[in-house]
Amino acid sequence: DPRPSWVFPLSRFANYVVIPGTLLYAVFFADFGEKEHVFMPARRWLDRQKAAFFSLSDAEREIAGVAGEPP
Repeated sequence: DPRPSWVFPLSRFANYVVIPGTLLYAVFFADFGEKEHVFMPARRWLDRQKAAFFSLSDAEREIAGVAGEPP
């Protein structure tokens, strides 16, 4: 094989880190405009997960002594 020995570890790195990272960026963060596009369902799902993570349930608000309605 004429390729240098460093090519193989670099190739594995690209396969397991760079390519999935690029895909995650494209799905969740890249700006495709405000129109509906193929990644909108995944982005809405992520928004729901973040909202659920950063909000308290009624029972948790009662335990914490926080009054008021969630935003």
